[in-house]
Amino acid sequence: MLHEERSVVELHYRWVFDPDDPTYYAPWVRALKGRNGVYAIRDAETGEVLYVGESHTERLYATLTRHFQSWDGYTAGTTYDRFAVEVATCALDSSRGDVIREQVAMIGRLSPYDNVHHQQGLTDWVPDADLDELTAEDFMDDW
Repeated sequence: MLHEERSVVELHYRWVFDPDDPTYYAPWVRALKGRNGVYAIRDAETGEVLYVGESHTERLYATLTRHFQSWDGYTAGTTYDRFAVEVATCALDSSRGDVIREQVAMIGRLSPYDNVHHQQGLTDWVPDADLDELTAEDFMDDW
């Protein structure tokens, strides 16, 4: 099967905290509730992309914001200082398959440190794979 050439998404990075009250998330972050999409977290000082994640279950807000608080369990991953990183989102409200494909494409394009060094197999995943065969274990971090 031939692959369509993917357009490179231009990412717009923003602070996640509300500049009017830094104890809250920014309005654009709060607007992610109930949505699907992909996010990239980068170091605000160096510009290095640290992590690319996604939610295809309409939980983008919760999936993103857990990176800024303590969390555990089989899906636990690294946490970041929300005052030291910026976040960009894309593929908002896309289908499950498109969100996962975009995440994989972004990981391949951006080589985020925490995905490349800690995530099992996702960087080797074939874009034409049957997305229905993927399980939670395919996305687990290896910390």
